[in-house]
Amino acid sequence: MQTQELATLVNGNLKGDGDIEITKVASIEKAQTGEIAFAEKEFQSTNASCVIVPENFYQTLVCPTISVKNPKLAFAKIAQILHPPKKRASIIHPSAVISESAKLGKNLFIGAFCCVGDNSEIGDGSQFRAGAKIGDNVKIGKNCVLHPNVFVEDNCTIGDNVILHSGVVIGADGFGYVRDGANGYLKFPQIGTVVIENDVEIGANSCIDRGALGETRIGEGTKIDNLVQIAHNVQVGKRVVIAAQTGISGSTILEDDCIIGGQVGMGDHARVLTGAIIGSQAGILPGKIVRAGVWWGTPVQPLDEYKRQNAMVKGLGRLKEEVKELKKQLSEKK
Repeated sequence: MQTQELATLVNGNLKGDGDIEITKVASIEKAQTGEIAFAEKEFQSTNASCVIVPENFYQTLVCPTISVKNPKLAFAKIAQILHPPKKRASIIHPSAVISESAKLGKNLFIGAFCCVGDNSEIGDGSQFRAGAKIGDNVKIGKNCVLHPNVFVEDNCTIGDNVILHSGVVIGADGFGYVRDGANGYLKFPQIGTVVIENDVEIGANSCIDRGALGETRIGEGTKIDNLVQIAHNVQVGKRVVIAAQTGISGSTILEDDCIIGGQVGMGDHARVLTGAIIGSQAGILPGKIVRAGVWWGTPVQPLDEYKRQNAMVKGLGRLKEEVKELKKQLSEKK
């Protein structure tokens, strides 16, 4: 696409030649001729053919620039056009095992060693990469991508435009047991379901457990990183972001537009309210209600309070030495 077309696409203000052909995106440091980059602050030099810059950017560049309010967002939009997701030709591999009662949409790619169970449905344009498997009575929406070795267990529902990366497991049994005295533990029924709404993306080797008796739900537009564990009956709202290695215990609720950092641990029946931001490695106790704002630490607390406590802990060594010195002075006076 030409630079003028890209400027129009992102509602930006083009300065310089509008006829330069752009074929790729790249970082500001490594971009070459025919590539576009973005910058949020001044930089030393670049070989890019065009740079997306903030509206208040004053550095003089040799190449054309596109001024926008949010350069990173504009760059991402252009990248989607110049580097669209790989779309495979419609095919059903001869090694795939598909139930006769399954309902298949149009223009599907079903790769080697995939399995589709009884009475399951696959929407138009979806892609199953090698080894992806879905159980019985599963509904997969339109234009979904299941990467290699994804498992969607029985009775689960996946919306449209959902991406499940390699090794994702949807609908495994939740971790629910009842103590039976000296007899050990008896498994509580895990007969619910998982519902994943439209435009959700789930990273590699993450697990979403089915509800015990009800449902586990992942809201529209939510993005989940690799190695995330979401337990039974958890309700995740819309447009939530969850970073890697987070573990969310059963029946926890995350409302819309929350941001969860990496390695966060949440106890059961906790509730994270709309607009809350949880810092990495924070710990949320069972039943805790986390309100809007920035939170950190274990147990989780408002960021300002966490900073004060952290500063106090760091000062304990100095305080200890001061107390020792006072004791020494008192001893000498006796």
